[in-house]
Amino acid sequence: MKTPSDLSTALRELVPEPVEIVGGGLEGQSTARFLLGAGYERLTLRDRNPSTPVPEGCVGRLGPLYLSDLPAKGTVVRSAGIRPVLPELLAFAAAGGRTISQLHVFLALFQSVRGGAAAGITGTFGKGTITTILSRMLDAAKVPHVVGGNIGTPMLDLLLREDLPELALLELSSFQLSDLAPVRGLSGVDPAAFAPRVGVCGRVTVEHLDWHVDQVEYWNAKARLCEEQSDSDHSVFLCGDPGSVFVGMAGSASQHPVGAGGELDPGTESLADGRTGRILLHRSELRVPGAFQLSNVALAWCAARILGASDEACREGAVAFEGLAHRLQFAGEREGVRFYDDSYATRPEATLAAVEALSGAPIALILGGSDKGIDFSELAAGLRAAGNLVHVALIGATAPSLRKALEGSGPLPFSVHDHAGLAEAFEDCRRSVAGGGAVLLSPACASFGLFRNYKERGEAFTALVAALG
Repeated sequence: MKTPSDLSTALRELVPEPVEIVGGGLEGQSTARFLLGAGYERLTLRDRNPSTPVPEGCVGRLGPLYLSDLPAKGTVVRSAGIRPVLPELLAFAAAGGRTISQLHVFLALFQSVRGGAAAGITGTFGKGTITTILSRMLDAAKVPHVVGGNIGTPMLDLLLREDLPELALLELSSFQLSDLAPVRGLSGVDPAAFAPRVGVCGRVTVEHLDWHVDQVEYWNAKARLCEEQSDSDHSVFLCGDPGSVFVGMAGSASQHPVGAGGELDPGTESLADGRTGRILLHRSELRVPGAFQLSNVALAWCAARILGASDEACREGAVAFEGLAHRLQFAGEREGVRFYDDSYATRPEATLAAVEALSGAPIALILGGSDKGIDFSELAAGLRAAGNLVHVALIGATAPSLRKALEGSGPLPFSVHDHAGLAEAFEDCRRSVAGGGAVLLSPACASFGLFRNYKERGEAFTALVAALG
């Protein structure tokens, strides 16, 4: 499989051999495919996991010593899960090597060489939803585009497409953004290419403190989405969210604030044009519940306008959106009880938003998972204030800390039970709202320890619903 010939010169300048691909997961395998297709011969795939598959044409360096003996020259292409400040990578850079990511390679080749435009979407949560709604709006407007990054297709796989359009939507995590900066001194790549032409940022709180040193590092990583943008670029952000403002105002782009007083105003029940006051959409028209969904739609709408979509197309795309798997997804109804899979909610803020979205019915909530060092005090306060929450079932390693936070302010307005696993918690919640209500899996925690990932957790929940008949 060959890359287009017009990319070859710029690629060789940006990624000189020998190349060390650090991280052999989905993204690392994609990087190997791309470089092998481009004719690279000195490739080493490095991964801590000794069972990582090594593509033919690559040398494997696997196991605990996977970062030992890095060469003194060439390129490290870092996969998203690998911290760029590992001592071995810093020593490699100090010796004259170049450390970049798949995002660097994609932006350089797509925006500088091919003349395309990338829109990057980030946030602590909601970025996948915003990306997908934006794609639906552009579909309705008949604007050709592709979607990749943290959602769906790895970025370099997109470059292998012969029918690649001129617009790419990239969902980007803090891991992917953490070292994004221009690579200067290249004759074939404009430094301005290392920033998306449109940056969109949803709500930003704090996440991945098991990876990032602290909240400051996390916010700074997110801000790299926009900090190298120029005045010909665009940033879209929530003007009422401090983290989103921090990201959206990090560079010199034309700024498009969304919120009260902004270009679009997602109120509690409707989305309005902030310039004219005209109502564009009512919350009741959306298929996904929750007031927060209006904010997601507003961010996508603003970006879609910038990218050439009409308000009519934006409205069509927003109304057609049915939600993403495991994001407050309706899983069925049995004997008057409705079941919702929100397994993707690994943050307290996401869980509180889900509880608010289902405010019209009594809720039994499944909460808990692996410990990422999160403070649950605000979650506990929010759940105490939710008048429709009748029962909480706790699972996972965080059950003791969640119970402590919930019980820290006196008697609870709902019952709380601890359970060994999801099946027991599910049955407990179903009984607690028998006759009418909702069972909500919205754990506010990652899944590790009980499940491999949030998808497996969500699938286990939907299987329990299906087993009810």
